[in-house]
Amino acid sequence: MSAPDQILPSRATRRKTLTLVARIGFGARGLIYLLVGAFAAAAALNSGKQPHGIMDAVQAVNGTRLQLMLAASIGTGLACLAAYFSIAGVWHCVRGSGGRRLLFAAGMLGDAAIYAAVMISIIGILVGWHPDGEQETQVWTAWTMTKPFGRVLVGIAGLLIFGCGIGVIGWVMTSDIDEDVDLPEDEKRVIQPMGRCGLAGRGVAVSLVGMYWMSAAVHADPSKVHELGGALQTVHQNPKGWLLLLTLALAFVASALFDFVEALYHRPDPGLDIPGFSS
Repeated sequence: MSAPDQILPSRATRRKTLTLVARIGFGARGLIYLLVGAFAAAAALNSGKQPHGIMDAVQAVNGTRLQLMLAASIGTGLACLAAYFSIAGVWHCVRGSGGRRLLFAAGMLGDAAIYAAVMISIIGILVGWHPDGEQETQVWTAWTMTKPFGRVLVGIAGLLIFGCGIGVIGWVMTSDIDEDVDLPEDEKRVIQPMGRCGLAGRGVAVSLVGMYWMSAAVHADPSKVHELGGALQTVHQNPKGWLLLLTLALAFVASALFDFVEALYHRPDPGLDIPGFSS
């Protein structure tokens, strides 16, 4: 055994670390979707609340100390989730072949980038930065539309977002979503409907965001572009939108509960290992 091999942690230690990182990440994602679902349900039931997206939900919590605690815990957890998805995505790219596997890897790497960006925004609360995701999205869209082919780019972005949402729904309905949950099969059958409903609801929400982006491109109106919170608020403004909003809220809560199950029982793919470390 070479000297570098002697100082590297064992494969079992690396897998335990990777499992812990993944479980912390899923727990943080569950918490943020629980907040999003709670605000959406409160708005749908006419409690005077407004629905909020992922980046704005923490800021909407009353109490500065609670905000900071949530920002620190969720930000740290999403950093873990981004790291885990990055490792898993690279592993699927390197070890696998075929279009389906590459699409799955691309989806994991895309999720890693998204959660890393959200993590940066949430951690910013700790230093007094309070980003407005909706406003920043519309400002950047307005700038893009002033450029040649800007509307086309916004439309393509909307189509991609819409396609990602449809892809999530298709994956949820055709795949074994609890394959990496370390539970007996009879217990998996109990949580599987909850997971499918929750993840499909998230796919519907993503598709809804994509539709707003495509509408903005068609009408050359950047104010029609929304991130998740803005999309939910637009639905809320419709007199009959409360039913869709409540349905999405229940889906977000179901998704959060499934993430909490993952936080307790997630088991990474047996072949997955930290890139750069050989067994």
